[in-house]
Amino acid sequence: MDYTTYLQDAIELVDAWEIEEPDWAQAVNDQAKLMAGLNLEPSTDIPANSPYHTLRF
Repeated sequence: MDYTTYLQDAIELVDAWEIEEPDWAQAVNDQAKLMAGLNLEPSTDIPANSPYHTLRF
């Protein structure tokens, strides 16, 4: 899924947070990626097409 479709929603969400200006853009991008279901953690796992693949408890 393309995270850029979530950028506007992420901007609105991150604007409510108290984040320093230099970190704001990274926070918006990271939030949009989370909203798109992308895994932000470094991993050696082989990507799978399952929507449940990134769920770990």
